[in-house]
Amino acid sequence: MIAAILLALAVPSAISAPLMQHSVERPDGSRITYWLGETRRRSSGIVLVMQGTGCEAVSSKPNLRHAAEILRPGTRALLIDKVGVGSEDRTPAIDGCSQRYWDQYTLSLRVQDCLRVIADLRRQPWWNREIVIFGGSEGGAVAALLAPLVPEARAVIVLSSGTGVRVGDLIRAAVPPAMASEAPAVFAAAHERPTGRQRWGGLSYRWWDDAVDIIPARSLVQSTVPVLLIHGARDQSSSVSAARIGYGMVRNAGKANVEYREFAELDHFMRTADGTDHMDQVLGDAAKWIEVRKRSWR
Repeated sequence: MIAAILLALAVPSAISAPLMQHSVERPDGSRITYWLGETRRRSSGIVLVMQGTGCEAVSSKPNLRHAAEILRPGTRALLIDKVGVGSEDRTPAIDGCSQRYWDQYTLSLRVQDCLRVIADLRRQPWWNREIVIFGGSEGGAVAALLAPLVPEARAVIVLSSGTGVRVGDLIRAAVPPAMASEAPAVFAAAHERPTGRQRWGGLSYRWWDDAVDIIPARSLVQSTVPVLLIHGARDQSSSVSAARIGYGMVRNAGKANVEYREFAELDHFMRTADGTDHMDQVLGDAAKWIEVRKRSWR
């Protein structure tokens, strides 16, 4: 299933700074739960780390904090739960996720939730108005969509996410042929009736209705923020061709501050064929890229 393919980032667990829970209200009165890492610094930047597909609570995934700590040591990690996830929803699970998650979760809502959390953080005196946005797989698509919308963004990093084609086409290329042949009819049905009661590939019809025609690279074109695109040539979940197309689209639009790094031996999870995990090295390389760009932030 697609939800199993597009997993969250897979970096090794490590002892990380504790997370503090916070929340902010949506227009419908529900709460967005978000988590901040601690730091001893009076003034601090933020690293927003976004996981891929699924309804796991971000507080249960130490790999996300670990990624933030590699990318910008000493800053605060920011993790945001999706709607209907974790302490934000206590309804019975259906197929592993709450009905509220199925009914409401979309890429567009996730972007809106991120923007509301960032707006809430603007009231905090410790924030120095610097934020690095990082996402992998589905989270990478969200990072791209956020890029032109956050004035405080200083860098955006997209990992293992084919930004250059429609999300629907990206998924069709990743699933078995039998599923791929079902996709056009499923997408049409989702547009006609975008409900959380029907699901395909581990995602609701509501999600598909919202996501099918999105091309994340179009948002990167609109952004003035430096962008780093990272992809493994052996990625079987998000085609490397879609990543290359996204990079070409952004460059051809005249955006000079975008860089594409492709790793010939690595897959979707930054692993070699023998299973060796290289995520820390890839993130460390991205951290060096951030440090170079940091010189022009002020």
